[in-house]
Amino acid sequence: MKRNLFILMLMLLLLFVTSTLVFAGGKQEQAGPIKIGMYADLSAATAQWGTDAEKGAKLRVKEVNEAGGIMGRKIELIVYDCKLSPTEAVKAYTRLVQEDKVVAVYGSLISNTGLAVSPVAEQLKVPVVARCMDERVTTPDFDPEHPENPGRVNPYFFLLQPSAFQQAAMIAGYAIDELGLNTFAMLYSPANAYALYLAKGFEYYVKKRGKKIVGAFEFQAGDKDYKSQLTRIKELNPDGLFICNYVTQNANAVKQARELGLKTTFLGNNSWYKPMDKVAGAAADGGYFPNNISMDDPTLKPFFEKYEKEYGVEPRLHSFSGYDDVGFIIEAIKKAQSTDPQKVRDAMEATTEFKGLIGTIHIDPKTHRPVDLPMSILYFDGAQIKTARLKYLPKKP
Repeated sequence: MKRNLFILMLMLLLLFVTSTLVFAGGKQEQAGPIKIGMYADLSAATAQWGTDAEKGAKLRVKEVNEAGGIMGRKIELIVYDCKLSPTEAVKAYTRLVQEDKVVAVYGSLISNTGLAVSPVAEQLKVPVVARCMDERVTTPDFDPEHPENPGRVNPYFFLLQPSAFQQAAMIAGYAIDELGLNTFAMLYSPANAYALYLAKGFEYYVKKRGKKIVGAFEFQAGDKDYKSQLTRIKELNPDGLFICNYVTQNANAVKQARELGLKTTFLGNNSWYKPMDKVAGAAADGGYFPNNISMDDPTLKPFFEKYEKEYGVEPRLHSFSGYDDVGFIIEAIKKAQSTDPQKVRDAMEATTEFKGLIGTIHIDPKTHRPVDLPMSILYFDGAQIKTARLKYLPKKP
């Protein structure tokens, strides 16, 4: 009888240990791996960015798992291709939350997809960490005419790099204070939320600093010929021309500007980075732009070494993004000591010192964007990208 009772108790204990339910803080959590979701463009126009981010994210997960995981559990990264489509991004996020039951999501780098997912995240209440620079992704009611008042924050969306207005201030501030420029023109596509808010942020900062925007010129999505706009800009003769689109459009613009003999200092956004050097070549000579990293930064050497060991290639910009962003999610889970998305969200909002590859991130709880995160200022010397300033912050406007 005692032997049977012992066997019964042993079976109950084993059933408890191997059960798919464990209890933490009064909430039932799934045992097994801790699931983190990711949606990215893996097959469309910005696929290189997405695949680089995925590689960085997977490397971070591998390191954490080899070190024993979190709370005795391994991390599982579930990745879906959003194909650069806002609709597909919403589908991917919803699937990750409702079917895969992820703790948090690493979102696409693209602002248009972030704008689509942001309200859905607020409804489904599973946090998203992303690099979408449009302020409306984290602060839905943001008014570009009054950026000092960001409006309400989306509790479930976080940005881990300087926003469009912050990045625009970086290059505008450098142009004014370090290059001594006073008059500016802009060339951008309003169809791209990222470019539109960069332009608005640049204009806001320049005017606040008492300098002048002599012209703001737009082109439509799909346009490849900007010579009419550039001819007008040449007539206005600004000290600096801010070109803030994706690589192909930026390269077309500087090539056409050179053909027209436009003499001005080119100013760019972070999409002036590689492969801009290959696409634009020496036409970009003398252009300045901000970037999250500089390849000249000696502190990045260890990451270069382990990334090249893992993949056999040198990391690119968004390799660093993927590594940092998933690392931020993992650190929030550690701090929360829970896989409850709400507790993880709370830990994200309270982050004041996440040491990433691009710098130390302090999240502003009012905006869910980094506070005073410096950027590198890079420039083109012929077709080569070099470093003008390793860590730069502009003056407050």
